[in-house]
Amino acid sequence: MSEAASLRPSRHGFARFSSVSAFFVLFAGGMVTSTGSALAVPDWPLAYGQYFPEMTGGVLFEHGHRMVAGLTALLVWALTAWTYWVERRAWVRAMMAAAALGILAQAVLGGATVLWGLPPQVSIAHAFLGQALFALVVACAQSTSPWFMARRAAPGRPWAPAALAVGMLFLQLALGATMRHTGRVLAWHLVGAVLTFWAVTRAALAGVHSERPSLGPLATGLMLLALLQVFLGFGALAFRHLRLISAMALLPTAHQAVGAALLGASVVLALRAGRLEEPA
Repeated sequence: MSEAASLRPSRHGFARFSSVSAFFVLFAGGMVTSTGSALAVPDWPLAYGQYFPEMTGGVLFEHGHRMVAGLTALLVWALTAWTYWVERRAWVRAMMAAAALGILAQAVLGGATVLWGLPPQVSIAHAFLGQALFALVVACAQSTSPWFMARRAAPGRPWAPAALAVGMLFLQLALGATMRHTGRVLAWHLVGAVLTFWAVTRAALAGVHSERPSLGPLATGLMLLALLQVFLGFGALAFRHLRLISAMALLPTAHQAVGAALLGASVVLALRAGRLEEPA
């Protein structure tokens, strides 16, 4: 196991591709909920006893989500095996082990959601775990980048504002999943939105004001995503209360997806803030 193998750019590229795939799983899962297609396929893991049923209507959303999730599971397991083969850092190995085990738990939760008729607790856990797995794969992608691996840890806690944003985003995503699957906790979700917006903008401003080349563009993008999320949140509420045309199902799904993008960007910002700017 050589240092050169650990620095191989191909693993970083594969990790980035896996994180994109994990993000698409979240979007596809959001469309399942937004279109009410969760029980369009009554069996699991097959669909009406088939691997490839006719992909129309709700089956397209539900079984399509399963197919994308299955592909992503294979990618994450392959990335985990690759990491264990070449990686020297124990924390990266542990992170990918957690992701690989989390994929198994996520598959079980997904099956239970269908077979048990959408119990809210299982559906909420399934949604939250999906976000956590996405964050882990994003963290792996960043931790294997040549930029990150060529730099030493920074003194102090420059990562603290972004870490707080990550924590608040996880809490807010959990509240959002609870609201989508139970119709409750709207007031808590709105309070959480205000606090999360504060935490995210605080992290973004810290990155911008640091004048570090590796943080400025990322922090600016984080701020823009936070502003977009506010507008999508109002749109999602309109869809929820006014029951607008079916095409507007994209609004709550986009709101969920941008929340995931905020989480991923905050994870990257926290990791980058914790490294020195100059190579070791």
